[in-house]
Amino acid sequence: MNGLLLDVDFYREHGYVVSRGVFAQDEVAIMQREVEALLQRAEDAGRKMEATWRGGWREAATAVQTRVDSIHNIQNHSAWFTRMLVDPRLVDRAAELIGPDVQLHHTKLHNKPPSVGSPFPMHQDYPYFPHEGDSMIAAIVHIDDSTVENGCLCVVPGSHKLGPIDHAHEGSFFLPLDDWPLDRAIAVEAQAGDVLFFGYCMVHGSYVNRSNRPRRIVLVQMRSPTDRPLNEAHRSPGQGTMLRGFNPDASQL
Repeated sequence: MNGLLLDVDFYREHGYVVSRGVFAQDEVAIMQREVEALLQRAEDAGRKMEATWRGGWREAATAVQTRVDSIHNIQNHSAWFTRMLVDPRLVDRAAELIGPDVQLHHTKLHNKPPSVGSPFPMHQDYPYFPHEGDSMIAAIVHIDDSTVENGCLCVVPGSHKLGPIDHAHEGSFFLPLDDWPLDRAIAVEAQAGDVLFFGYCMVHGSYVNRSNRPRRIVLVQMRSPTDRPLNEAHRSPGQGTMLRGFNPDASQL
């Protein structure tokens, strides 16, 4: 990799790359405690966390109704995750993909509970927050070991080269189910502490959690500060925060 932190050539060709062991196991244990406490506080406060897609997806049919819990802007709730956002081990890797200046778009915590964690159909992130320069990437920080059994992500390698694809929309964007079934993708299994990076034109989805273990991830969406949004959708607190480098766009001063 010529001294790089990531296999950038693999990323350019396939649209994603996994960086193993970015965070140490003692740090993973802290993340797990922070996430457990955050989910408990939200539950105690009666906060609605469920963010399950209810599109009648055939592959999602189970004997019990599935669900996924989601909390946005995790840095607003945990100082540990605020510090994680500027950790060089995370943002230096992001910089190898989008350039030296890295800006925050948004964060989410996703929790797939044991046995009932919902899947999500194949989709691109592009329709949610399209940008002129397509610099947007996702960094998936794995809080738990993630396998097919407990609902890991899956991707269609090379699909980013197709550019934006027309999506259906039933509260969430998804690709035609017959054209983009889950078995067209490959599973991206990972260990706690690994980080998966992919661009927002990568077609991806995730499986049902059928295991007795949770599958929790923290999603960090990042972009170049010079990349302009094509609409004002998906605004969030903290958006525009510089995580690495500086903002060269003086018009934003």
